[in-house]
Formats: sequence, C-alpha cells, structure tokens
Amino acid sequence: MTAASSREAHGAVTKGPLVAGVELSATVARVIVATRENARLRITGRGEAGLAEGAVVGGLVVDRESVAAALTTAYGAAERGQRSERSIVAIDGDDVRTYHLSTSFERESSSAPVAANEISRATREAATVTAKTAAANAEDDPALRGVPTARLHEDVASLSLDGRHLATLVGQRGGLVEVWSDVSVAPLVLSGAAMGVLETARHRGAIVPGAYALGRLLTESGVLDAGVLRLGADVTSLAVLREGRVVATRTFGLGRIAIASRPDRLESDARVWADCVVASLHTLDGLPPARWLFVGVPDSLSALPRALGDAVSGVRGGAVDVAPLSVGIASRAYSDVTLRAEDLVAVGAAAIASGIFAS
Repeated sequence: MTAASSREAHGAVTKGPLVAGVELSATVARVIVATRENARLRITGRGEAGLAEGAVVGGLVVDRESVAAALTTAYGAAERGQRSERSIVAIDGDDVRTYHLSTSFERESSSAPVAANEISRATREAATVTAKTAAANAEDDPALRGVPTARLHEDVASLSLDGRHLATLVGQRGGLVEVWSDVSVAPLVLSGAAMGVLETARHRGAIVPGAYALGRLLTESGVLDAGVLRLGADVTSLAVLREGRVVATRTFGLGRIAIASRPDRLESDARVWADCVVASLHTLDGLPPARWLFVGVPDSLSALPRALGDAVSGVRGGAVDVAPLSVGIASRAYSDVTLRAEDLVAVGAAAIASGIFAS
C-alpha cells in the first residue's frame, strides 16, 4: 500500500505547528513539545530542569536569570533541534484568578437553523462582555483591589442551545444561545515576570493558570465531574469539573515542602490541609465533587488524600472516591515519549497552545 492510499484509507492527518507547554513551579521548569494532529495532541518531546530554592515563589519568578537558564535547558531537551512556534506557560499562585462566565443571546427565530456567522458574532460579543465582567470582579476582589492586573487567557469553554451543551450549534434549531467563557487574571508583577523569563529564554507566548490547564485537559478527555488536585512544592492548586466544564479553580499557599517538614504532625497537618481544600470551595454552588484525582503526592504523604476523602465525605454525607491521576486519563493526547502524571499540567498548556480545544 502506498503512502497516498494509506492516507485515503485512514483519513488525511491535519497537522498544526510545533508548540510548547511550560510549567514553572517552585522546584522545576518543565517543557512539553507537541503538535496538533486532527483533534488530538501528539507529544514529541519532554524536558525539565531543576530550579534553585527561592527562584520561583508562589508562581512569581524571583531569579529571572537562573530560571531562564533552566528553561533554556528544558526547551533544548524537549525541542530536539526543532523550534516551537508558540508557548503557553502554566503558573499557579494565590492571586491568580479564573472567572467562569456565561453570556446569553436570544435568537430572532428559534425555528431557523443556527448559522456559522451567528456563532461568530455571539462569541465576539461574549468576549467583550466577559472581559468587562472579569475586570470588575478583579476590582472587587479584596486580594487584588488596587493591584495592577493583566488578563492572561480567555477561551470559549462551551456553547449551549436552549440548555443543551453541543459540540457545534451550526444547523441546530433553538431560541437561546449561551456562550460559556473562561477568563484568567493575575497581578501584573506575576504575569510580567513569567513573560520576561520566557522572552529571556528566546521564546514567545502567553500565560495560563496551571490548575485551569490541567482541568481543561481532563474535561476535553471526557472527565465530566471531578475535583482535580495538585500538590506543588509550595502551593496546592485544584480545579472543579462539572458537566464537562471547568467551573472553579483555586490555589492556596500550603505545599509539599512545608507539610513534609513536620513528619511527627503529619496526620493533624493533613486534616488542616484537607480543611483548606474544602474551605477554598465555600463560594462554589453545590457540594464538592464525589470524585477526586490527585497528583504530586508522594507515598510518604498518603495521609493527605485520606484526609481529603474524610473531609469531603463529611460535607457530602456519603462516600468519596479519591485516587491518583494517571496519564491514561488524558486521552485527548498521546505521546512519543514517556510521560508521568506530573507532566500533565504542561501537556494541558501545550494543548491550549495548539488550539485543539477550539475544534
């Protein structure tokens, strides 16, 4: 069989440009290089380099030169002589916010099929509305009040017609179009430092919250309802997934290093940590998820997921499933190199950079 006939038999593969997903945490700079192949992400390279203590604190790049050097090393290992065209940098910090907003539009005729230009107009108008709403929410946030902020990332998470969430509305009939949008905001000093280190490493791109990148990767891989929790070196970040959308992201400044430094108080510290997770969701409508996936928790800190299960069970009044996140869950991506669950934040960032979630 010729290459041409093979493509005809299996369908043509549409490839996108080479992109990179970057995670900057307190201990490591991690890079995933990938390309879009049809509606999936093909990962072609992975690289990482350790960071000195204090180089990145709570998502803020403090030592630009050393972080840029580590990032350059990680890029070199991942790109393998090729050059990624665009990068998305994932960071998590206490003051990084993602607003999940809905904008509704009444159609002139509910009996007429939805046209593509209607959706284009609705998403443009929704972007204008959500940008203003996100700015207003940031101004009302006590932690951000008076702090210059930057809009990091905005995306259309899903579309619905008369309450029905559909992959596409074109050709469907109905009266009410809803555009669900995600808009991320962070202090300018934090976003500026991350962009500066990316430029020093001679790459360009944008920034996204790490919790959102991971959560979006999982929703696009078919995870409908769950809490996704990542224990970082100095922060804990989480995303709540509901009906196939990221509906909340949270980060607080208690991480693996602080908890591991007091092994004699691990059980009590685990309960405090779990209470912090539950308390961070107090403004979320409804109960915490009954299913939780976690990453970044070593065996020595297994008391943490146990305590989380107990805390969430106490709120829900029923059993809670708490399990480690596995690479196989992220079915929207496949890899030519060996991956670990810890890589999935950078994989999610690469997926956003590739544009596969917009397809």
